[in-house]
Amino acid sequence: MPTLATVIAFCVTLFNMIKIRLWPRILPLIQPQRLFTAFMIYGTSKTATNKNNGKKPILKKSIKTSIPIGSASLKRSFSTKTPSAKNNVNTNDNINNGNNNTSNNVIFQDKFMDDVFWNLSTQGPAFSVNPSNIDFIQEPNDFYNHLIDGIKRATKRITFASLYLGTGKQEIQMVKELEEACMRNPELKVHILLDGLRGTRLGLVDGVKQSSATLLLNLYKQYPNQVEISLYHTPDLNGILKKVLPPRVNETIGVNHIKTYLFDDDLLLSGANLSKDYFTNRQDRYVWIRATKSVSNYFNKIVEIIGSFSLKLSEDGQAVLPPKSVDPVTASNEFKSYAYRKLANLLKANQFYDNNGQCHSSPHDITQDVNDCTWIFPTIQMGPFDIRQDEVVTSFIFSQIPKDSKFFITSPYFNLTPNYLDLILSGKPQLDIITCSPEANGFHGAKGISSAIPDCYSLIEKSFLQKVQDSGNNQRIKVQEYIRKDWTYHGKGLWITAQKGQIPAITLIGSPNFGSRSVEKDLEAQIVLLTQNKSLQTKMDNERKYLWSDTRDANLDSFNQPERKVSLFVKIIVYLFGNYL
Repeated sequence: MPTLATVIAFCVTLFNMIKIRLWPRILPLIQPQRLFTAFMIYGTSKTATNKNNGKKPILKKSIKTSIPIGSASLKRSFSTKTPSAKNNVNTNDNINNGNNNTSNNVIFQDKFMDDVFWNLSTQGPAFSVNPSNIDFIQEPNDFYNHLIDGIKRATKRITFASLYLGTGKQEIQMVKELEEACMRNPELKVHILLDGLRGTRLGLVDGVKQSSATLLLNLYKQYPNQVEISLYHTPDLNGILKKVLPPRVNETIGVNHIKTYLFDDDLLLSGANLSKDYFTNRQDRYVWIRATKSVSNYFNKIVEIIGSFSLKLSEDGQAVLPPKSVDPVTASNEFKSYAYRKLANLLKANQFYDNNGQCHSSPHDITQDVNDCTWIFPTIQMGPFDIRQDEVVTSFIFSQIPKDSKFFITSPYFNLTPNYLDLILSGKPQLDIITCSPEANGFHGAKGISSAIPDCYSLIEKSFLQKVQDSGNNQRIKVQEYIRKDWTYHGKGLWITAQKGQIPAITLIGSPNFGSRSVEKDLEAQIVLLTQNKSLQTKMDNERKYLWSDTRDANLDSFNQPERKVSLFVKIIVYLFGNYL
């Protein structure tokens, strides 16, 4: 008769066999990241978001990008390299033909920055900008004030893209400002793109059911010739899932996550949504790009294209499919192909725009003082349509940062994709990371099962620190946690210095995180900003320092404290679903 130890050993072996052999085959079919998130959310009706050394990693699957001539429309195909290694992006296959930094072609004096510039130019258009027109906002209330001021000043166009619009007093005031702007300027065009699932989800406000759509309905009804409300619906929510998943849970399948706010030729790009938390005590990042027609036109076009295949708010308050449109629910594959074709037209390689929106075939055709040299590369990531520009660009940058540069990353939900993790652990530069403390997690204090989410991310953070130690990167990679009384944290992006530089010369800022949801399920957009202008570099550094000012050091010893202990339930969830949170 087998002993208890033998039975336990057998069960452990069987469980590991299931996880190693069977689990990877089941995962693509059941979409565990979505099921897990739905499971975590379904148990509660209220979250707390309103409280508010140089070795190349072994590749299992190598992401190959197909870049048609004259276009950087990125699609991914997989080729299996080994049966046991991790999912990875082969950046040498993705970006390998943009190195033009001969003595006659140099744009940036720093070789690393120049390499980045030329390689990124093979992935999409580049925009020359005046560095004095760029500022970084620090506080949420300033973010709100910039939105209101932008609405009041705009005379030609206002274009918003966000996950949702809240229904509180500040949001109501914003809609009133939009109504007054339309009344003052009959030529003004207003386009607001929201996620169709989140934007139509009803909640009680003073005893009345309200949503983003209901709040905007009066604006649309008053000015139907000036206002357009687009409601994106993911094509991945179809069939039985569309019928059975209730509101809130259905949002786990995929959403519009782009956050861009445009007023004439001024652009405010952020990771922040349009709701009270993001206007008061939810720290995010925000870049304000003024009087830059070319970049504003580009982001306006992104929103316009997504809006063209989105549902529309009708005068009876319904989200309706426009005539002759492809239905994302009943014709999801056709919808994905259509969306890909439309968006891929944006990603034209080796196109260089001046500030007036004129396109040039060479950056040398654009006059710019060498000390002011500043360029913006917009990137988009739209996994449902197999557009992976941001993933390719981010992977390339991670793989190329030299040892004598400094590297900084921020992510509120720090759970790197296997590819990003391998690139970071095999990198060379000094790296500082800021992420949420459990107290600053948006789900801290939530009711029901959702209350476990901060502990899940805490355990993932501990696992990352263990990998840092095991790979011998203790002295190179440091982690800090954002902690500020009664505040939550939502900032994401990165900063990089030039070689031997002391302050950032490159930053990525926008909506993407570095996890699988951003890469696979949601619609994302951000910019890569490169500059030699010392004043702008100082602004970038001041923004970074501001975020780091409310942090504490995190190390493996931190997780031995009683308050950092996690339950067996959390450990099981992270063990099974950790890569998909």
